[in-house]
Amino acid sequence: EGIDLNDHLCRAVILCGIPYPTPDERVKLKRQYLNRDRRNPDANEGPGRTWYEQQACRAINQAIGRVIRHQKDFGIILLCDERFGHGGVQ
Repeated sequence: EGIDLNDHLCRAVILCGIPYPTPDERVKLKRQYLNRDRRNPDANEGPGRTWYEQQACRAINQAIGRVIRHQKDFGIILLCDERFGHGGVQ
């Protein structure tokens, strides 16, 4: 993050996985808070799961944006993980 690679400096991005946030204490607490009205706030479903997937999608979009920066720009984006075709990251 934070690297500016204009035009010919970046013609490809390869994503070899889905960049989910590291499940540290902050992430766990955020998911529990979002799931607070559920029977099991630690469950892997509900609003906490939605937030978690949104964070991964945001990181994916940022990576893709490194290649396509303006209307006349071009490049290739390789999504090398079968999970890109399933669930919340479609």
